Amino acid sequence: MSQNTSEKTALPRLFPSFPSYQAVQQALTKHPPSWERFLQLPISVRRELLDFCIGKHGLRITYDPVFRQIFHPEKNTQRLEALLSSLLGKKINILEILPREGTKLTDAGSFVIMDILVRLSDGSYANVEMQKIGYYFPLARADCYASDIIMRQYEKTKNELRQSFSFANLHKVYCIILMEESPAAFHSITNQYIHKRSSSFDTGIYPYNAGLHEDIFICLDIFHSIVHTITKRSTPLEAWLTFLSATDIHSITSLVKAFPMFLPIYQEIADFAQNPKELMNMFSEALRIMDHNLERMMVEEIRKECEAKLKAAKTEFKTMADERINAIIEAKAQETNKAEIFRLRLLGKSAEEITQELSLPSDTVKEILSTVNQ
Repeated sequence: MSQNTSEKTALPRLFPSFPSYQAVQQALTKHPPSWERFLQLPISVRRELLDFCIGKHGLRITYDPVFRQIFHPEKNTQRLEALLSSLLGKKINILEILPREGTKLTDAGSFVIMDILVRLSDGSYANVEMQKIGYYFPLARADCYASDIIMRQYEKTKNELRQSFSFANLHKVYCIILMEESPAAFHSITNQYIHKRSSSFDTGIYPYNAGLHEDIFICLDIFHSIVHTITKRSTPLEAWLTFLSATDIHSITSLVKAFPMFLPIYQEIADFAQNPKELMNMFSEALRIMDHNLERMMVEEIRKECEAKLKAAKTEFKTMADERINAIIEAKAQETNKAEIFRLRLLGKSAEEITQELSLPSDTVKEILSTVNQ
């Protein structure tokens, strides 16, 4: 028996149990709408889905619909609390689940849509965002999300406290951004996969007051390149980040053996494959989000490319114009010098006298005078 097969059977229902690709396709054909959706998927996504269903690898938790299903704040409150506790480094209890849809910034604008937003027992807020590609979540977007949550908190608290309201009543907002593929800037720092950002004064005053929001960027790709194996000596944080980043059988099996609490989650994920409608809805939604994000990224890249080309064209045009102007000025100067040399020559002055009076190189004066002689 191969190593992969023995690992898959070492724990019950850890991976889907379809015996072959054909068996998966037969199950999908029994639900025509799901089969139709399957045929519309790109070939690479079809293969990923089929490989998951036969237990060749795990399902990517970084797909937005998968992430929100696994960490649904109402259905899986304790699971989300355990994740947040490991990420924030303290015991977390969820007090309230808030709507994902935030403020509409302008009448013609779009709403701020968050993955998971909860209020914690200490009054603080936690926004958890899963991003397959970190470029989609720049620092400015984190600021907008935090601002939206702070304003929601402000309006709610002010309405509740009324005259007794004080800005001191506002609590911290945590924006936690998990990235499957982190931007190049994060790779420039060696062996660091968690980056925290908060506000502070350059003079050092209020050293223990970091403002109302803190951003935590977590690079799953960098983590996975550093931490390869999970054991019982691993930390809960390392375990959760492995769960979020690993899809290979060896890593998943090692994780569940060291931290059995993940077994029910993988069993739940394996059950996705048994329901063609739910599985295809999840993959179709994930693909729709990916296509939307890719479209936005392509538009942004095209915009930057056009701006770069326009800037280069302006620079080239300016260079050509400057060269042309300089050439005209130089030609005019030569004509002026030539006319002055002729005038002074007609007045009977020698080449040396002309050179001294016009402050020109003697060779230039002699060359022009030679044309007169000719």
